[in-house]
This record gives sequence, structure tokens and C-alpha cells, in this order.
Amino acid sequence: MPTVGKTVLAGFTDWITNFGDAWESADPEAAGALFVVGATFQPTPFSPLLRGRKQIQEYLAVSFQGWPRASFAAQVLGAGDTYGIAHWRVASRDRAMDGVLVAALDERGRCTSLRQWWHEDVEDASEQRTASPG
Repeated sequence: MPTVGKTVLAGFTDWITNFGDAWESADPEAAGALFVVGATFQPTPFSPLLRGRKQIQEYLAVSFQGWPRASFAAQVLGAGDTYGIAHWRVASRDRAMDGVLVAALDERGRCTSLRQWWHEDVEDASEQRTASPG
């Protein structure tokens, strides 16, 4: 985790804020710059591990396209010498994702490893949802 001139918590908070800014601006280049060249990213527990900034940036570019005018919010749950953990939420007009991530950052505040667990809710405005008794 970053230690140059900042606390571990401040460094991780900066990283997750910048990651959220990249989501909201749909900017895969800005997101890619948050990762080291050899970083790894596992978007979900059962998805293949993405290796390298280029693969991560390409994945995020496709992801961002499906979220017009997205808003991103995160709460840091903890930060230690090795990893930071945060709860995050991305929402757009008709979709929302809610999840947790674990990120390892280097001494310069760039991500070396990112793992996510999330669930997506898609609301179809033309479909009425009714609850049936159990």
C-alpha cells in the first residue's frame, strides 16, 4: 500500500476515489492509469483473471459502455499494509451493481491486484414486478 507522504488509508481512499471518477466519466484510460503494467484483475470470483494493464483497460472500456451517466459511490471498509477493502456501488438510470473489492497498491498508489465480488440488478421499466407470498 502507498506509504510515500500519505497514510495507508489516505492512499487507498485516493485510489478508490479516482477509480470512481473513471467510472463516472467512462474513461478507461484514466482507469488504466491506476494500475501497474503487470497488474491482475478478477472482475468476479468465477471469471478468468485478467493480466496486465492493457487487458484491464480493455475490459473496463467495454464495461463503461454499458453504463451511461453512471454514478459511483464507495465506502472504505479497511486498509492495511497489504490490501484495501471497499464496498462500492455503480448505478445508472436502469441498472445498479453493488459489490466489494479488495485491492493491493504499490508504494506509488497504483493497483497491483484487484478482486471484486458484485451483484447486478437490472430494472426493466416495461415490466411490473409483483411479489407473491411465500
